[in-house]
Amino acid sequence: MRADRLLPLVVFAAFMAAPVAAQVTGGGGAPPTAQQNAGGSRIWAPSPNQQLSRFEREEQARRLSMTDEEVEAEYGAERMELANRVAALVEQGQCREARAMANEAGERQMALRVRQTCRAR
Repeated sequence: MRADRLLPLVVFAAFMAAPVAAQVTGGGGAPPTAQQNAGGSRIWAPSPNQQLSRFEREEQARRLSMTDEEVEAEYGAERMELANRVAALVEQGQCREARAMANEAGERQMALRVRQTCRAR
């Protein structure tokens, strides 16, 4: 895949991913919890925060490995086109316009990701 086709996909995947910072506390969450199995011996299970982090990493990896056709099938061609236009504006440093475009289209999650991306720069 050409690099110029990969950038919009990566940005699109970032826009579609749920914000992790508000859901997971720092340090990887609580330590694993001890449980007993039927034989009475102790086993270690991941905490809910660790399970959530693993799920989010796997979901992000799945989204990043999608082809153009799979992305369009899952999210629709119109939404993909909007994400490409928004990503182009963000790359040009026009974050306010990119966020306004996402909000006008009713894509609140995309607008939030634009804000997060622009603040990080």
